[in-house]
Amino acid sequence: MFAWLPLLAVFMQPAFGVYNCPPEYNRTPDNSDLTVDCGATVITLEINLCTAQWAGFNTTDLALNGNHNKQECLGRADTSVIPPVVRYYLPVNHSQENPCRQSLQIVDEAPDPTGPFSSFASVQSVIITSFIETPRSDQGIISYSTDLYYHFSCRYPLEYLLNNTQIIASSVSVATNDNNGTFINTLKMSVYNDSSYKYPLIVPPTGLQLRAGVYAEVKAVNLTGNFYVLLDHCFSTPTAYNVTHTEQHNFFIGCSKDDRTTIISNGISKVARFNFEAFRFLQHRAQSMSSIYLHCILRLCEPNKCQEILAGCNSKRKRSVTPFGQEDKDSATVSAGPLYTAAEEPHAQTYSTAARNGLNETGLIVGVVLGSVVAMLLVLSGWFAVKKFYWGPSD
Repeated sequence: MFAWLPLLAVFMQPAFGVYNCPPEYNRTPDNSDLTVDCGATVITLEINLCTAQWAGFNTTDLALNGNHNKQECLGRADTSVIPPVVRYYLPVNHSQENPCRQSLQIVDEAPDPTGPFSSFASVQSVIITSFIETPRSDQGIISYSTDLYYHFSCRYPLEYLLNNTQIIASSVSVATNDNNGTFINTLKMSVYNDSSYKYPLIVPPTGLQLRAGVYAEVKAVNLTGNFYVLLDHCFSTPTAYNVTHTEQHNFFIGCSKDDRTTIISNGISKVARFNFEAFRFLQHRAQSMSSIYLHCILRLCEPNKCQEILAGCNSKRKRSVTPFGQEDKDSATVSAGPLYTAAEEPHAQTYSTAARNGLNETGLIVGVVLGSVVAMLLVLSGWFAVKKFYWGPSD
């Protein structure tokens, strides 16, 4: 009696055979039919076209966040892969500027107790949530058709660690892959030789001269959304970055900074800049050059949040720890190095020694000459005295 039902189901999917779908996809859709790639600028979504067709829908029936009348929110079929898929591209930017509109929220989270931000009070992440669905039937009371609903989210932490960038290199990108989205590849650390920030710093073979100016810049390149770069803590170490480092020189921590460090801009745009004078680590006193590795813990924050954090520096009340000097959920670390500085004027001492040696040699030569002359005079005077004694006057 019901033998015709499977045949009817096949006829209800008129385009199913067109895509040469394997028989294992002759089923209703499930979670495995949706894949999500959380990119830094674009979220890419893929839906199994075979199971969607089996459920009675085609590519034009599925739309991002219910926007069925917007072409940019519809997917595109890709039959070059097996199984064929419907692919969607969702820009990662503010929901008000996105035609397909997604939910974007910033949440506070506890940091990994074993990670580099373990001393932070909390870290923040951006969570983007969206869905893809088929048109809903609004007629009648019941329906025998299957509605499809695909829900997904992408989580992007706002705290990062960049480390061990060589001072002569232009940038570094270091990240751990935890199957989540990351903005780490948009962060770049560079060093320059003057305040114009146009010419990369080139360290000579003998190292930088002590007190030479070093200009550091941390920049978010092609960062989507409206986030600024805020440097929490910048410091240096004599060797590459290690979370257990005990020997370090702090350029600044929050509002507190070293006297020879100048903060040019911080937390007001996608670029943060500061400069300092080249120095030597005392542990390198026996070496001809001293190596310096630069590191900055930074966070990405919304403009209003950045200003709120920076406002703590303007408070007249003394505070032991500044708000953004503390490591928390929003911070990351960038590093650069090694930067080599030269030894302290080794040639001056050598020249002085040579000069003193020259004077000693000259004194020795003059002494020998004078001694010879005196000896000759003594011999001559002795000869004349003997002659006069034995021979007497010539008359």
